[in-house]
Amino acid sequence: MSFPERFRPALTWIQAHRNKLTALFTALVVGIAVAVIHGVVRDIAPGDIVGAMRAITLKQILLSLLLTALSYVVLTGYDVLALDALGKPQRYWQAALGSFSAYTFSHNLGFAPLTGAAARWRAYRGTNLNSGDIARIVVIAGVTFWLGIFVMLGFALLLFPGALRVHDASLSYPLQAGIGGAILLVMVGYLLACARGLGPIRIFGWLLPVPTLRQALLQFALAATDIAIASAALLVLLPPETWFHYPDFLVAYVVAMVVALITHAPGGIGVFEAVILVTLPEVDKPALVSALILYRLIYYWLPLLLAFVLLAANEWRVWRRDQAVKDQERDGRE
Repeated sequence: MSFPERFRPALTWIQAHRNKLTALFTALVVGIAVAVIHGVVRDIAPGDIVGAMRAITLKQILLSLLLTALSYVVLTGYDVLALDALGKPQRYWQAALGSFSAYTFSHNLGFAPLTGAAARWRAYRGTNLNSGDIARIVVIAGVTFWLGIFVMLGFALLLFPGALRVHDASLSYPLQAGIGGAILLVMVGYLLACARGLGPIRIFGWLLPVPTLRQALLQFALAATDIAIASAALLVLLPPETWFHYPDFLVAYVVAMVVALITHAPGGIGVFEAVILVTLPEVDKPALVSALILYRLIYYWLPLLLAFVLLAANEWRVWRRDQAVKDQERDGRE
């Protein structure tokens, strides 16, 4: 399909200013998110948020930390699966480092394809992987994550009426179920393509590899499990009496993740919180705000700090190994 000539100057201008337009769009969305958050919390006294924060027990914090650790352990399966698909499996600790560092950086900095690739490039130093392999890992892991997102969203919309809403307004169940059913039909089509061993699929100009049916089922299982655990890490920071809202909470979490990723806001900060706040009107607002603040620390910032330490240790290991090789070569020449 070709565009009419009269649109070509506009398209050329957009292409030339793509980075600036992306930054402007991100700033606009973050600004809207800040305005939404301000509108939601303006009637909440700071003392109420402090009180809600103090009400979070040590047991809840430890449970959230445990679920966060479990979520990142599941995330390591993304790179293990991608490396297996490429036919270049690595030692588990190396795949775990690649996955963990990539997702902590992309979770916090946004622009997942770039930050994830950069982190993996450092994590896989000293292996037989080249830049093309790293790019393919990013694609396979990204597809795995989005498959999990859509599967969870499709089932939640189909099974839980009134789950998709903004404040007190919700979609009618027939419309909500129709959206959920359409999403799941696309996922079934993906599985059929995998089962028949079809070639790469072209979607919106992107050429996506088609894995085997076994690999596709593993993709669904890994991503869905990760999202369920990651959302639970936030849920357990809320008062226990609200935990039975998990179906509504899961939909809100998935939608918030999608919006945050699309906007490329660094770490989805502001955007993620705004979506959660407007899609869970039944949850006590001071409790929800305090849980979101603590979740940002537990799920985003603490793993990022650990990733810096682990990558630095890996850099030191590779440097020591290279130095040892150079010393042996020098001794051999002497």
